[in-house]
Amino acid sequence: MKTKINFKHSVESIKRAMAHLYPYDIAVLFTSLKDEEKNKLISILSLDLLTQVFVELEDDDQIEFYQLLPSTTQKSLLRKLETDELKAFIELFEEPLEQKEIIEKLSKIKAKTIQLLLTYDEDEAASIMMTDFFVIPVDLTIKEATNLIITESKDNDYIDTVFVEDSQKKCIGFVDLKDLIIARPNQKLENMMETEFPFVLEHDTIESAIEKIQDYDRNVIPVMTEENLVIGIITADDIFDELIEDYEEDYDSFAQISDHDESMSPLARSRQRLPWLITGIVLNLLTISILSMFSATIAQVTVLILFQPMILGMAGNIGTQALAVTILGIHQQDFKEHNKAKKHILKEMSIGLINSLLLGLIAFVYVQVYLSILGVSSQSPFEVAIAVFAALSIAMVLSSTLGSLVPILFDKVGIDPSAASGPMMATVNDIISLVVYFSIATLMFIQFI
Repeated sequence: MKTKINFKHSVESIKRAMAHLYPYDIAVLFTSLKDEEKNKLISILSLDLLTQVFVELEDDDQIEFYQLLPSTTQKSLLRKLETDELKAFIELFEEPLEQKEIIEKLSKIKAKTIQLLLTYDEDEAASIMMTDFFVIPVDLTIKEATNLIITESKDNDYIDTVFVEDSQKKCIGFVDLKDLIIARPNQKLENMMETEFPFVLEHDTIESAIEKIQDYDRNVIPVMTEENLVIGIITADDIFDELIEDYEEDYDSFAQISDHDESMSPLARSRQRLPWLITGIVLNLLTISILSMFSATIAQVTVLILFQPMILGMAGNIGTQALAVTILGIHQQDFKEHNKAKKHILKEMSIGLINSLLLGLIAFVYVQVYLSILGVSSQSPFEVAIAVFAALSIAMVLSSTLGSLVPILFDKVGIDPSAASGPMMATVNDIISLVVYFSIATLMFIQFI
């Protein structure tokens, strides 16, 4: 439910009205306000709440929010942000000079950390890590380790899991905070820490980090150098955000919409989508041309038109299912080995064959009963039902095969497999289904032409 607050009221009244709102609610409210109302809202937020609201905003809104802040508040906000959030914000500014101005407002240590993070490629695990973690020496007791965490940890430090290092600063294990709390105070840390743990190296891919989080069911894994030094951590929240971003990109690719931006004007969005819509028109004109090749068949056996939507719809549905499963498998890197890709395609073909035969039989019964009752065709209902059964079965098998084969081929040659899910693939399925349907009908009813 949209929150409405009258910003003409006093500051105290506005604070009372906002007392029940979460940071996300305030972020949504911010985007709906006028400029003077945004300034007033920002002026009454505490630094902690200001930071939480900022994190909830979309990219363009973050930039606007930041630019409305006084210089001193900008500096406080930047220093309050976690390193991964700060890096993501700085990357919103394309000009190096703008990035430099922001980095100059940071402390020397944090500025150095951000500059390091910006050197990693966007597909490397270290590019999404946060550096606010806590490490303790191995030669402590549980009581000493707990006291160290209480006295030395900072507000932004992730302390749910604490990493343990030896005298050479190399990571040799970890311990969860909950285990520290319930352990005996005089117990040695080295006797209770876990020495086997999943991790990623700084230049490993983000996909490998996602796999480690999923496979080992950890809330956090360390990012390490070749020398076993912990330089950052990747949390389950980081992975969740990364997956959402990937799926949003895939969804845009599915509709052939690139670089979608909520702030774009209707005219800009129209220009962005128009090329693909024009491509769709061209492909549909091709479909019409193919239909014209079978005009004689359609003229003599007009009842075929009644079942055309069913042929196209079912072939499209099974093709989409195969596409979705295949693209998901590609993102999870299930088909790295050639044999696995081959097995997947054969499996989808088998599924398509089974489903197509079952649905073809259902369609056969339906068409025969329908035509027998209505008597709308001069052709034998049995023969028309046979044509629909054969066309539906063949079209569905072909569509299922293409749905699994095309994305894998795209991926092999370095093309985004999500592009296979766009309107062009749907139109290709339509063309194949129409050719199959009317070719079978032409062969069966040629005596009537």
